[in-house]
Amino acid sequence: MRNYTFRPVTEADLPLMRRWLDTAHVKVWWPDADKQITLIENDMDNPKINMQVVSLIGQPFAYLYDHDVRAFNLPQFADLPHGTRAMGTFVGDNDFVGQGHSVAYIEAYVRNLRVKHPMVAAGPGTTDTRTITIYRQARFMNRRLATTREGRLVQVMTHL
Repeated sequence: MRNYTFRPVTEADLPLMRRWLDTAHVKVWWPDADKQITLIENDMDNPKINMQVVSLIGQPFAYLYDHDVRAFNLPQFADLPHGTRAMGTFVGDNDFVGQGHSVAYIEAYVRNLRVKHPMVAAGPGTTDTRTITIYRQARFMNRRLATTREGRLVQVMTHL
């Protein structure tokens, strides 16, 4: 088992986050790096959301966040039980893409979340088949298709 570490995103991480958001494989699903950086900056002190930098042997390579499903009034998660956490993530460092790290660190993070929360959910876009496959490998199950406030169709997935 790999020893992943998770630490809160800080202002010092913003240049790294910017580099990651500018990589081609991240831009596809997390467009508009300026908007994403602004959202991250605005939420850094928000107690409703946990934003983490994922590292392996001291090397940061991914971003992950989680929040209560009711914290941001997201319709795709409205039917989930109270206390459920929603999460999202991306691998920013190209050297870590395609090596199984996503599945492994998601499993490690979810294991910790499940100690205090009844369920963990994710909502990747329905055309993001790679991410859907990664969540399935991390033992998430398809729950239903749903539409976001912005009109995007997502695959709601849950880890029980």
